[in-house]
Formats: sequence, C-alpha cells, structure tokens
Amino acid sequence: MPEIIRAHERTTFKRCRRAWDFGARSRRNYEPLMPAKAFDLERAVHDALALWYFPGMWEWDRTLVRGFAMEGFHKSMRKQFDAYAAVADVSEAQDEEWQAQVEAGVRLLERYFAWAPGVDAFSPVRVDTDFDANVPDPTTMGLDLVAPGGGPIHYQGRVDALVVDAYDAYWVMDHRLVVGGEWANLNQLLLDEQAIAACWAWEIFYYGMKIAGTIHNELHLDAPETPDQAPKMGVPAPEPEADAPPYDVVGRRRLYMEAVRIPDERVKVTGNEAFRRTRITRTRAELAACGRQVADEALEMTSQGLIVYPSPSVANCAPCPYRDPCIALNMGTDEQAILEAEYRNRGPEEIVEGRLGGVTWSMNRGARPPKFG
Repeated sequence: MPEIIRAHERTTFKRCRRAWDFGARSRRNYEPLMPAKAFDLERAVHDALALWYFPGMWEWDRTLVRGFAMEGFHKSMRKQFDAYAAVADVSEAQDEEWQAQVEAGVRLLERYFAWAPGVDAFSPVRVDTDFDANVPDPTTMGLDLVAPGGGPIHYQGRVDALVVDAYDAYWVMDHRLVVGGEWANLNQLLLDEQAIAACWAWEIFYYGMKIAGTIHNELHLDAPETPDQAPKMGVPAPEPEADAPPYDVVGRRRLYMEAVRIPDERVKVTGNEAFRRTRITRTRAELAACGRQVADEALEMTSQGLIVYPSPSVANCAPCPYRDPCIALNMGTDEQAILEAEYRNRGPEEIVEGRLGGVTWSMNRGARPPKFG
C-alpha cells in the first residue's frame, strides 16, 4: 500500500505534529463532530470560479457562464449551511451572518466577472483538479522513495486551475479571498510552498509537461466599490506583450505543448483595488529544491521512529480543532474519552468520480460541465 502525503497535511505537520497526528488520514484520522463554522465563503467563491473557468465553457458567452457561476456560488453556500444545520442549532445571528456573506459574495463575484474578461490572457486547461505524484528519491536518479512498509510514497494535492498563455506556457493558478486585511506580502507569495510543490508535482503527474510558474489571483472582499474599476494604487493594467502570437483559445486547450517563450521577468503584478494578480516565474532550481524538501519531509513523516510533539502558540492553537485532546495530553489525562465524545473517525477516503475539471470530462467545444452540488 502506498503512503500518501497530502499537501494540507504536510502544512499541518510542519506547524504542529500533534495536530497532524490527530487529523491526518494516515495517522489517527479524527475530525470534530461539530463543524468549526456554519459556512466557508472562500470555498463558495472557489466553487464559483471553478465554473467560470471551466474549460468546456470557455468559449461560451460570458453572460451565460456568469449565470452558471453565480448559481454555483449560491448552491455552495446553501449546501454548506444546510449541512451545518443538520448537526447543530442555527442561531439568528448565524442566519443573519450567512445572508450578509451571501450578499457580499455576490457583489464581489459580479465585479470580478466584469473585470476578468479584459485581463484573462490565457486559456484554462484544468480546474479544481487533483494530482497524485510519486515522490522521487533525491539520492538515486530514476528511483522513487519507498515507505517503511515497502510501498511507494505519493504526494497529493489540488490546483485551482491550470492555464496556458499565448506563448504555450503553462501556469498553476491559485485563487485567494482576502478578507479584512491587506494583499498577501510579495515574499509570502514567492515562498508559497504549496504553490511551488504543486508545480513540481504536476510535472511528475503529467510527465513531460513543464510548468512556467504560478499565478496568484486575489479577490479583496472589503475593497471599496467605485464606479471606475480602472487600475489604481500604482498597479498597472495588463498590456499586450510585444510580438505576442495570435491567441487561439481552442488550440491552446490541450496538454503537452512546448512553450515558445517563458517571461524573463520574475514577478508581474496587475490589478486594481478589488483584484490583484501576481504572476511568478518559477525556476528549474526552485522546483528541484522543493522536490528534495518534500522527499525529506516525506521520509520523516513516514518514519517508524517519528516523535510527535505539540508546537503551542497563539497562531497555531487559536484555529486548531484539536485543542481539547491536546490539553488533556499535556495534563497527563486520557484524551481518548474526549476523542470518542467530540470527534469521529473519517473512515476511508471517498473517491469522487467525474470531478469538475478532471480528466474524465471532455475539454472539447461545448463540453457539458458536471451538475454542480
């Protein structure tokens, strides 16, 4: 049996081993009986953008696609709220907050759908798609890592979108919702481990494909609404690149094309007060270093002699769903009673066939997207 290293579990492992041990599918596999919150606005926005960028509808009239995407947003918000209501009492305040967030999400998406067609100089190839890559052995070329049990070690994750530009270069696109704060710091984006690892893993998953870099697509929920959405704050609007080849959407939907040119500039930032797009070219050395780091961490995570310990801090513990059993362990009491009363085992992972943007769906003109929800 293969050992699976999931992207979000890898992040948790590095933040706090004890939280990872409680929740990772390859470890104790617990999740809280009660959801931490009634709904996740960012998840619903991602669901809407997955429909907006669905490759099979990329050539459709954008007004029609906008309707599908907004419907997807509403269905996602309602489905999440109904799932919470099935296991918990919904207060009047929660209902009012849900209504307010639905309205805020609609306003944000309407603005985005008006802005995006003028700046989307690419064609989507995959959206909301999982990848599964064997982790190569960094010490022996041509061989993959082997877990203590004898099986291979896989690295798994998901990309919001894979897009291809006018020069046939592929980019991994990451959607981010900014709430009540500033745009992500540039250094944070340059060092984004999950995004870099997704580029590295995708090249293994689709052997022979080269990823030029990452596009970080940020939507600011709290940006002031103005009649003029022209670029502001010193961030220029995208301009056609010199000598750009004719842009053929249909011809660039397929996989495994060789890039005519990779941008020389390391970082390109475009946008306005509500939306910011940061394109970062990733070097071969950068992806190779990430691969070595994933391999080192994978060996540590699957080691039979691994030592599990907590990493308490305000930043780590405040959002952690495993605070109560962790405190019990620190006090030397039995955490199992808490786990049995307040948590449940997830069981085996479910395989969802026909996922949006997955390879089982046609990418040809007029392809019908899966039924949302």
